[in-house]
Amino acid sequence: MKNLYCAALVALSLAVVVGCSGKPSGFPKTSSCEIVVVDGGAPIEGVEVALIPETPISGVIVGGKTDASGKCVVQTTFANFTAPGAPDGSFVVTLRKDPVPTMPELTIEQMGEMSQKEIEDYRQEREAEIAAMDQIIPVALKEKATSTLKVAVPGEKTTTVDVAEYAE
Repeated sequence: MKNLYCAALVALSLAVVVGCSGKPSGFPKTSSCEIVVVDGGAPIEGVEVALIPETPISGVIVGGKTDASGKCVVQTTFANFTAPGAPDGSFVVTLRKDPVPTMPELTIEQMGEMSQKEIEDYRQEREAEIAAMDQIIPVALKEKATSTLKVAVPGEKTTTVDVAEYAE
């Protein structure tokens, strides 16, 4: 009897795990979608890619990050579940990769050892360094309101974006 009880418990546990591991109710149908980001043909790694639906989809986040080859395999997240692909529809694409300054953010410990003026001077110098750096992604491609990049899903599986074509 004990073995039967254990077998039933294992079967129930497996049923719960298998039953709960699928896509949540309401998860949209997705299709394969990749965005490749280059600058004059050279891939750009670490670009945050966001696909913003032209018709809002409640609770859905679509995007990803480029790898060393400049490719982002787009993923959809809904109700804490992520799957490859993008929901069917039209999207505005935004890109973001800010330059990394040589001056790091100050830690709490560092600020504790500095005067208020030293902290303010450091922050102003860091902000000036960031402002003087070349922007990797043109400003026009960073916001939904200004981005002219559009992608339709399903459609071309891979869309290549050359940021050099959008230089300011």
